[in-house]
Amino acid sequence: MNDVQDQNPDPGDDRNGDRWAVQARGLGRRFGRHWALAHVDLDVAPGETLMLAGLNGSGKTTLLRILAGLYRPTRGTLRIMGFDIREDRAAVRRNLSMVSHDSYLYPRLTALETVRVWTRLLGCPAADPEILGLLEEVDLGHRPNTPVGGFSAGMRKRLVLLRTRLEAPRLVLLDEPFSALDTEGQQLVEDWIRDFRAAGKTVILASHSLERASRLCDRAYLLHLGQLAWHGPPGEVLQRIGEVR
Repeated sequence: MNDVQDQNPDPGDDRNGDRWAVQARGLGRRFGRHWALAHVDLDVAPGETLMLAGLNGSGKTTLLRILAGLYRPTRGTLRIMGFDIREDRAAVRRNLSMVSHDSYLYPRLTALETVRVWTRLLGCPAADPEILGLLEEVDLGHRPNTPVGGFSAGMRKRLVLLRTRLEAPRLVLLDEPFSALDTEGQQLVEDWIRDFRAAGKTVILASHSLERASRLCDRAYLLHLGQLAWHGPPGEVLQRIGEVR
C-alpha cells in the first residue's frame, strides 16, 4: 500500500482546526506495550460522513473511543468542533453522541422509564404519550414497560439509537451500527444516517457492512494494525481491504 503518503492530509498545512469537525495529528493510543493506534492524521469536515474500515483489531473502535473522549490519547493532538480533547473534554462530550457495542443501559429500568430519564437529563422532559411515540419510531412501542435487561441485543441498540436522536449532537459516532439488527433495523439506521446528513451533522461510522456503509459515506479511511493504510472513495474500500488481509 505505497500510496498512503499521497492520500494522507499534510500535517504541516496551514488549516485552522476550528474549520474542521475533527482534526487529529499523530494520534496514538498504547495499552501496556501494545500500540492499538499509532501516527493517525485525520481531517473530517463539518457535515461530512466518514467510514472507518478495517479488519478486527485494526484500531477502529480505539479511534472512535478516543474521538468520544472515552480514551485519552497517549500521544498526538485532537480537536473536535474546535475544542481540544485534553483541555475541553466536557465541551467535546456535549457536542457528540456515540453508539457503541456497550449500551450503558440500566437493566432494571423499563424502556419508558429509560427515555423518561434521558429527556429530563437533556432538559427536554416529555410526557409519556410523547415518549411512547418515540419508542414507536424504533419499533419498541409494544414493549414500553419491559425492563431493558430483558431486551435482545438488537432491541437495546434500537433504544440507544433513540438516545442519539434525543441528544441532537453535532458529531455522531457509530461503532458497528448495523450489527445485532434485523433487516428492518438496519434500514432504520440507514435512514437515520441519511437524516443526520440532511441536517448537516458530521457522522463517523465504523462498519464491517462495507457495501451498505459505502452508500452512505463521502469518504473512507482504512486502518490496518493501528495505522492509516489508505483513504479515498468509499467504493474502493472492498478492493483496498483485500490488499491488507
